[in-house]
Amino acid sequence: MITAEELEERLLAAPFHRWLGLRVLSVSPEELRLGATWRPEWENGTTERVTHGGILATLLDLAADWALVASLGDPAPTIDFTTHFLRAAPPGDLVVVARPVKLGRSLTVAEAEVLSEAGKQIAVGRGTYATFAPSVTGPAS
Repeated sequence: MITAEELEERLLAAPFHRWLGLRVLSVSPEELRLGATWRPEWENGTTERVTHGGILATLLDLAADWALVASLGDPAPTIDFTTHFLRAAPPGDLVVVARPVKLGRSLTVAEAEVLSEAGKQIAVGRGTYATFAPSVTGPAS
């Protein structure tokens, strides 16, 4: 089983993930918990100062995919992802909880939820991922 430290090291290899302020709070094959450090650039530009929906959708898809890393060992390309926004996210750090729903040979389903600092559910999502990612090779000879 992959440890939280190992998963975080792999996760933070991507500059975008570092910019999101991600950290692995806990990991098991059944559930991944990520923390995301809020930053002013997340605001959607309204007077209410709420977090942009694109950030929330990104956190959901990212956490669901990395929950698959905890279960299967590798991330899988997203085929489809559906997001439901339940309430506005005020400024503040977020927690994202993700779980595999069905692990398949070619398609896998995972879900995630974003929680506010107060523990309120902000958004939920469910995605389908390709678990047999084709290898990428150079041009044909």
